[in-house]
Amino acid sequence: MRSGLRTFALGLFVMAPALAAAANSSALVIGINDYTAVASLDGATNDAHDIADVLSRNGTPRVLVLTNSDATKANIVNAWNTLLDEAQSGDTIFVTYAGHGAQLKELKPGDERDGLDEFWVLPGFDPKNIRETWRESVFDNELHQWFTEAGRKGVKVVLVSDSCHSGGMDRTVRGKKRFVEFGNSRVLGELLAMVGGSAGTHTDIQPESRTPDNVTMLAATAEALPVPEVVIEGKSRGALSWAFARALEGKADRDNDGLVTRIELEDYVLSTVRMRSEALQSPVFTPVAARSADEHLFAVGEMEVVASAARPITKTGRRPMVRARELGFDPVLPLVVTGTHVVPDNIEGGENAYEWDARTGQFKSPNGDIVAEKVSAFTVNDIVSKFILLDFLKAVASQNPGKAMISPEKQLYLSGEHIKFDALRGDYRNMLVFNLANTGEVQLLDLVVDGRPQLKSPLREMKVVEPYGSDHLVVISSNETLEAVGRAVERGINPKDLLAALSQRIDGTDAAIAILPLYTRSR
Repeated sequence: MRSGLRTFALGLFVMAPALAAAANSSALVIGINDYTAVASLDGATNDAHDIADVLSRNGTPRVLVLTNSDATKANIVNAWNTLLDEAQSGDTIFVTYAGHGAQLKELKPGDERDGLDEFWVLPGFDPKNIRETWRESVFDNELHQWFTEAGRKGVKVVLVSDSCHSGGMDRTVRGKKRFVEFGNSRVLGELLAMVGGSAGTHTDIQPESRTPDNVTMLAATAEALPVPEVVIEGKSRGALSWAFARALEGKADRDNDGLVTRIELEDYVLSTVRMRSEALQSPVFTPVAARSADEHLFAVGEMEVVASAARPITKTGRRPMVRARELGFDPVLPLVVTGTHVVPDNIEGGENAYEWDARTGQFKSPNGDIVAEKVSAFTVNDIVSKFILLDFLKAVASQNPGKAMISPEKQLYLSGEHIKFDALRGDYRNMLVFNLANTGEVQLLDLVVDGRPQLKSPLREMKVVEPYGSDHLVVISSNETLEAVGRAVERGINPKDLLAALSQRIDGTDAAIAILPLYTRSR
């Protein structure tokens, strides 16, 4: 087995010194892009390397990484057994998986709430050659048995499964789905027969639907929904894996006490995945609620802040914020232009770029979504500036995502539908709420200054009308004064000037930002 302790170069933020508790954790990290008999993926190994990198920098002494052809069933079992044998009571084992998932009718009636068993599809699994390859899979029943054994030793498990099992999508996007479709009842029957007598499906274990008390699981989405790969910071990624890696870095540690609680992790991951997936998915935690208000899942180290990246630190009790540029923000947009000789401002080339076709007027995201229609040479610069502004806001929000409620929560809203939302200010004195429309227009929705609402009737409901594309509701909460920016939005401001104003006000300060993507189409 070629897995082992990985050593990574230190990046900009160094998690040092690691807390003593971090020495009592270990990890099995799996990422699979290359499959022999099913469609390949693009971002699963990116996910694995990112998570392993952060764990190593955070002081986790034992990180076993299995990617592509190394991620065999035998290697996974051996790696798990190695970590469990070494673990002591009170330790935590992280298990993360990025790759294809699949499902079939449950092996034991009553095991599953939905009557279906889920499993990871490993590189050697071939749906057309079940008899030879069925062992190259990992069923949820097997994981349940492994983790139950860990519980008997007093070992906690944090499982992150960035794969999907079924479902169709409301939006047509370019990213690959992490799901292998079966449609042949004979094939399913064969697999059931093969797995039914295999290790990991003994009848003496608890039903899989009862999560062991030592396990916290993060699934990329509900079992009936898809998990597409999306573009994050120019790379194909799984949104859940990306968010979890940032949480491990300490960005989920809201109160800066060096411990990430279940509630802190949930707040961070739910907001971040929705934002980074552009509303394509909403992750699921198991158990549904924290076992206690102070249940902590893992420790993080002290984040070293580059002096040039941070403003003077005020005593907030929260982790210091750094400037967006130090988090990778660059005020240019990768864009491919066709059908015209017009070159918009502040663009560059590159892979996974936005696309503007001047002949059709469509402006598409790197994920393949239509984000604006009827875009002309006269309006394209505002669209470009909108997505540069969003990149800035997402960089700031990655440190401290805010909270906002939306109803109904959907991937796609159709013409005539009503969308209700509520902005949550938390313990900040000031709040600015605005909509970045698919046209690039900035629309003021609410403004609170020193705890006092400034608008007589703040907007809390929107109706879907033309033009269609993607709107983004933005909620900024801060103790920095936002009144001047809010009044500028009220009078009318373009995204480029709004970026300049917000950079001066909130970049590198203690601010919470919620971003709610809203994708609209005609019926």
